[in-house]
Amino acid sequence: MRETADIFKNVEYILKVIQKKGAQVRLLAVTKTVDEADIIKAIDAGVTELGESRVQEALPKIESINRLRSGIRWHFIGHLQTNKVNKIASCVSMIQSVDSLRLAEKISAANRDSAAPLDVLLEIKVSEEDSKFGIPPEEVLRNIKAINKLSGIRLKGFMAMAPYFDNAQEAVPYFRQARKLFDSARAAAPGMDTLSMGMSGDYEAAIDEGATMIRIGSAIFGARNY
Repeated sequence: MRETADIFKNVEYILKVIQKKGAQVRLLAVTKTVDEADIIKAIDAGVTELGESRVQEALPKIESINRLRSGIRWHFIGHLQTNKVNKIASCVSMIQSVDSLRLAEKISAANRDSAAPLDVLLEIKVSEEDSKFGIPPEEVLRNIKAINKLSGIRLKGFMAMAPYFDNAQEAVPYFRQARKLFDSARAAAPGMDTLSMGMSGDYEAAIDEGATMIRIGSAIFGARNY
């Protein structure tokens, strides 16, 4: 567990960076491996949106935190297997990691009878790394058109992940590509307003390139202990 002052200071710093850049950017705190006490500190520091990437870890954490604090929006941001969709769909406000039409169809089926559609982001693959998931750029428009026909979900934008670089400026071409795809795709899906990109090491570069949401873990909570 980190000191309370550290988490408060870290959240405050990131929010000031966003304000200084004059950007309308939402801060998503990534809580993978983070314990409940530190998550509460981040919420009390002003964080209202939290992201988890493993269903098994997310479910008890969401239930516990929601008992302690209200008004939190949970996002699922990790690779999601289709056989786990039913477990997570009713527990989150958004699934950011929709990396196939098949997954979108599963989410649609799981949420079809709900009162409101579940917001989703299409994960786009701007990196050639084998470890990265996502829709190739040339298939993005085709997938958008198919997803827009599904009930129970609402496509709100894209999630993208650049490769890791010691120098964040090297990530700029990847962010720029994601922004270009986002801008061109909005003609086919005018309701899209979210471009989720940028993490602890490169979020300032991502904001400069048009991110509307940044996903921050270690810059808030410290280095992860796996």
